[in-house]
Amino acid sequence: MSRLTVITDRALERALDLASSAGDGLKHAGTNLRHFGPQATDWLKTGAALGAVKTGSKVAAKAVRRNPAATIAVAAVGVGLLGYALYRKQQKKKLANGSVVNGQAERISARNRRTSTVVDEHSDIGSDA
Repeated sequence: MSRLTVITDRALERALDLASSAGDGLKHAGTNLRHFGPQATDWLKTGAALGAVKTGSKVAAKAVRRNPAATIAVAAVGVGLLGYALYRKQQKKKLANGSVVNGQAERISARNRRTSTVVDEHSDIGSDA
């Protein structure tokens, strides 16, 4: 047996021991995280989310470099959709406040009040009774 084989065998055994101890540690970490409360799991979720954002940003950057025209078109559509969403939100807010009536307007012609007099039979104003 050569010396290199002995070293690699020892290194392989050590790597397997480390891997099994790491696996045991991870197995017990799930139960230990419950003792730390929700903060530890929130940190894990946050770390996973940050990793996903980092990976996604790299993919997006590659896509932008390869297709700049498509990127501009997608950005324009996104701005348009955002503007439309804001417009719809504003309209719903106005309707909720009652300042806008959603319906048809009808023009009413003005009448000449000098020629027509309205007599109220139930009024006592101006009567001698």
